[in-house]
Amino acid sequence: MSNQLPLNFSDRSPTASESVIENPIWQDVSQIAAGVGFSEPVSISLALSDALEATHLETENDYDQRLYDALWRAHFELSLNDGQPASFTFTFSRAHWKTGDVSETGLSLHVEIGSQGTRLGLKTDF
Repeated sequence: MSNQLPLNFSDRSPTASESVIENPIWQDVSQIAAGVGFSEPVSISLALSDALEATHLETENDYDQRLYDALWRAHFELSLNDGQPASFTFTFSRAHWKTGDVSETGLSLHVEIGSQGTRLGLKTDF
């Protein structure tokens, strides 16, 4: 014998036991961001994280340094704009994945402060 479950379309907020994904494209980096002067939560886009990722010819420290430098630049840009959203080009050195030749890579970034903290990402992430 089968039972039909009733549908409940009433408005309700999720309970603590329910799994809620806030926004899967943002990654919390508040701990490292505190080192450059941020006092509120900071998130970067997964696309930015991927763009900063070290190649197989580089070390994990290269990623960490790029992230630190991008966060420092974002904090600086927010300071210049009195906390208003800012867009800027972030340039860093990267070893080519095949030849090992080092070249400059430029990313168009955007940073803004919202109700849940600061978000930094590629311009296309906003």
